[in-house]
Amino acid sequence: MFCSQCGNKVNPGDRFCGQCGLGVAMTAQPAPAGARQFPAGSKESLLQAVEQELAAFPQLVVERSSKTDLEIKSVLADAHWGVGKKKVEYSACLLAKETERKVVFWEMIKETGAGMGVFGGFKVEKYKSDGSTRSGTVREAGYGPGGKIIDYNWDYAQTRSIVEGVVRAGGWKFTTSLLKGKATY
Repeated sequence: MFCSQCGNKVNPGDRFCGQCGLGVAMTAQPAPAGARQFPAGSKESLLQAVEQELAAFPQLVVERSSKTDLEIKSVLADAHWGVGKKKVEYSACLLAKETERKVVFWEMIKETGAGMGVFGGFKVEKYKSDGSTRSGTVREAGYGPGGKIIDYNWDYAQTRSIVEGVVRAGGWKFTTSLLKGKATY
């Protein structure tokens, strides 16, 4: 992988370019037809297959939960400057309904902060919803007293596409929801 801004080589687990500091987005290419198949087995084998596939992306934290089958999280930005702070997090839930052989997937980006905002920068959000799925990107860069403090680029389709590919390869149905309650117990 190479940085899209400066061309510097970026290691697969890096969240930021070591040369210019640009946030490194996950890149996921769909597997060629028939390249990787997971057994169409039980709910547990499906969850293990999703965990295995997402393990290739160390910026994602994947955990079993009592509220849903799998929680997927990533901190996109966590910046502190003298007079403020901001944190941006990606969250997703995956609920596998074994009797229906169907997975319900929910995802969102959450921002929290306090104090004064960053001193300069930009944020571009391009997304749409069809009533059950969010699609699009969020790109933000911001500067504090010491230089660039926030820099991330997120595409909603990346994680969802990986999960959907594993689910469908396992012979299960895949649906999305804008309501978290539909992807939790």
